[in-house]
Amino acid sequence: MPKILIVTTVPETVAVILREQPRFLRQHYDVEVVTSPGDACRTIADSEGVRVHALHMERGISVLRDGLSVLSMIRVLRRARPDLVHSYTPKAGLVAMLAGWSCRVPVRVHTFTGLIFPSSRGLRQQLLIWADRLICACATHVVPEGNGVRHDLQRYRITSKPLQVIGFGNIAGIDTAHFSRTAAGVEEAARQLRARLGIGDDAFVFCFIGRLNRDKGLPELAAAFAGMPARCHLLLVGGLDAIAPPDACTLRALRAHPRVHEIGFVDDVRPALRASDVLVLPSYREGFPNVMLQAGAMTLPVVASDINGCNEVIETGQNGWLVPPRDTDALTGAMQQAEQAGAVVRDRMGEAARRRIATRFERREHWERLRAFYRGLLQERSAAGQPEPAASALTAESAETEEAPQAGISARR
Repeated sequence: MPKILIVTTVPETVAVILREQPRFLRQHYDVEVVTSPGDACRTIADSEGVRVHALHMERGISVLRDGLSVLSMIRVLRRARPDLVHSYTPKAGLVAMLAGWSCRVPVRVHTFTGLIFPSSRGLRQQLLIWADRLICACATHVVPEGNGVRHDLQRYRITSKPLQVIGFGNIAGIDTAHFSRTAAGVEEAARQLRARLGIGDDAFVFCFIGRLNRDKGLPELAAAFAGMPARCHLLLVGGLDAIAPPDACTLRALRAHPRVHEIGFVDDVRPALRASDVLVLPSYREGFPNVMLQAGAMTLPVVASDINGCNEVIETGQNGWLVPPRDTDALTGAMQQAEQAGAVVRDRMGEAARRRIATRFERREHWERLRAFYRGLLQERSAAGQPEPAASALTAESAETEEAPQAGISARR
């Protein structure tokens, strides 16, 4: 079978967002994963049944460490000899596409998720644009996660290559049987969560899910929630982003509020969603947020910023409310509308949200579209009579390599 390498900056992307996708693809391809070292690597190897190459990739900008990561990736590619390499997230894309181009991997695919440069300024923005243009130059195929991302890639002239969104967007799809209000154990877990936090039956609960990051609109959320009625509570689900946390004033305001409950990272967000009435996502930038699909599948309306990804799913008045990013007054107004709308209106919007998710983003259907996408690329390469990767790039270390096991972890530094 053709060999595919899936590359992500951190293992949690595979373990959580792309969960079970490598196992599905393994029915049709020889699949291996490359990601940074972490506890999740062993979980991925065991649960997905694939070999995992642990290779350190720095999330921030670091020329020296990035160069070392590219060299390590070249060694992985020389041994693995993939027919196709597919990277997600910016740093994995930079490392994998540079190394893949150097090793003449026949098919090199990068998926752009949340773009950073549109919300950046000055020299940082120029560096990010240059990095994304380099990724595209080294890739043979560029995939935007959604139509909004495609528009930004075109608007900033990041690449002139064709840009193909897979299906309706998103990189993983959603298991609507798993993300369901009626799934086994979810209602009881939600009841216990509300009881533990001291949230009464008549309370109205907003929920934010995501890393506590400076680009997630938390200052606006803190200010907007401060004006909500006394019956309102706010769940904050997600860990503090160590690299780009929100400002200290915002964190103090959220943590000092008696009706804001900081839960932290959880493996299963369903109880928090089931315990809530509305999801709030006031981000400044997104690619195609999975949490919005998860909330919709669980029949929650969403208050979200009018940005990429969010505005490809949410229609104001139908399944949620869209507000301009960084606009505290608009966010406050939308949250007040959500709270005052009444249960009948919110239930109608929630059912509309679930129907949209089920018809466009069902996980199994996304997997089949991805498989068809890979098949088309590999057939196109075969029909074009593309030569095998250059011997100078790929055979230097292959003689030293014993046959790799189907599942397991190898480390590259």
